[in-house]
Amino acid sequence: MPLIVLDTNVLVAALNRVDPVIKRLTSVDPSEVLLPDLVIAELLFGARTSTRVAENVAKVERLVLLFRTIPFDLQAARRFGQIKSDLRRQGRVKQDFDLAIASVALVSNATLITHDGGLLDGAISNLQVEDWLAK
Repeated sequence: MPLIVLDTNVLVAALNRVDPVIKRLTSVDPSEVLLPDLVIAELLFGARTSTRVAENVAKVERLVLLFRTIPFDLQAARRFGQIKSDLRRQGRVKQDFDLAIASVALVSNATLITHDGGLLDGAISNLQVEDWLAK
């Protein structure tokens, strides 16, 4: 079964009921979806800095119950170090959280679902990506 890792921007779109994301997400078997703990951290930060803290934290917690979570583990840490050093040698800079989430997708042999141009540009070798928000 193909696995997918959902990036923060895609989950924000899902929480906001953005139609293309909802359609794609409902067509996927929930057992094929992985939520990196790093993405959950970003979502909870956003929820806790919003004007509707309790409501938004509850939305994130419900989301966590729907899908499998996946940690940033030692294997992902090793991949992160490799990717970041390779990109630095090429003169390319990416955000650490983006690279960490990409590392989780790579070590999970999963496709990263994102709308982040920094992850869609092909700079990270072997990273499979899809953009469910592309127009």
